[in-house]
This record gives sequence, structure tokens and C-alpha cells, in this order.
Amino acid sequence: METWMKNMLRGAIFTAVYIVTTIVIPFLTFSWIRTLTVNGKELEIYKDTWQQILFWIVAFGLVISGSAFFAYSSPKQSIRRGIFSLIQIILNCFYLWSYKFSGALEVELTLVDIGMIYVNLQQLILLYLGIYFLTVILKIYDLVDFVINREKIRMDRSLG
Repeated sequence: METWMKNMLRGAIFTAVYIVTTIVIPFLTFSWIRTLTVNGKELEIYKDTWQQILFWIVAFGLVISGSAFFAYSSPKQSIRRGIFSLIQIILNCFYLWSYKFSGALEVELTLVDIGMIYVNLQQLILLYLGIYFLTVILKIYDLVDFVINREKIRMDRSLG
């Protein structure tokens, strides 16, 4: 199989993986949680913000999946791959940030005849954003390395 064909196939596979992980799984999770029943009592979670949460999940999920195709269909150690990988990491940060501002991290459970439970998961997302910040630094380093060593990478690619 030719190199360009392998790259396109790899890009399509990773696009499918990102569609499943950024759109399908969160959609199914929020749909399941929205109609959760515990001990015969129906819990009402995200009843007011459900549409807004799903909009941001689908919007950022599609953009991330599209950038995944370009990042993974590019040749290894290419400047294009470095740029799209950096863009993809930044989009993942926006994706996590959208969870914070869509109301998905503020879980308010209304238990009939018992009361309300309020859970705030924003600190968890801020921890993930800290990890993504370190990843952004690594991707910037990779991009600078690809630019500086461009001739050596091309020579190695033509020999191998």
C-alpha cells in the first residue's frame, strides 16, 4: 500500500475514533444521565441545560474530529502534522472549557420528597486543562524541532 493511502486511512480511522470519543460517548452518557432512575425514583439532571450541553459537545466534537483527520493523515515529523496536532490540542482545551460553561459540570439532582444534591466538577476540568497546557508546550517544542531539523528529516525520509 502506498504511503499517501496509508496516511489517508490512518486519518479516517482517527477521525472515527475522535467522533466516537468526543460526540457519541458524551451524547449517550448525558442522555442516560438525564433520565436516570434510582430505586424507582426518577432523577432530573440537566433538564434546563441539556440542549446547550449537547450543542457544544457536537460543535467542538465535529471540529476536533476534522482536525484529527488532517493531523493523522499528515506524514510523520512534518510541519503540517505539528501544526494540526497543536491546533487539535488547543481545540481539546476549548472542548473541555465548553463543558465548564455549558453547565455540564454543575450537577443538580432533585430527589422527590428528599431534597436536592449539588455537585460541582469544575476543579476536575481545570486539572485536565493543566495537563493539556503541558501538552501544548510539548507540541510547540515538536513544531520548533520539525522546523529546525527539516532538512535532516527530509533526508532520513528519502533514505528510508
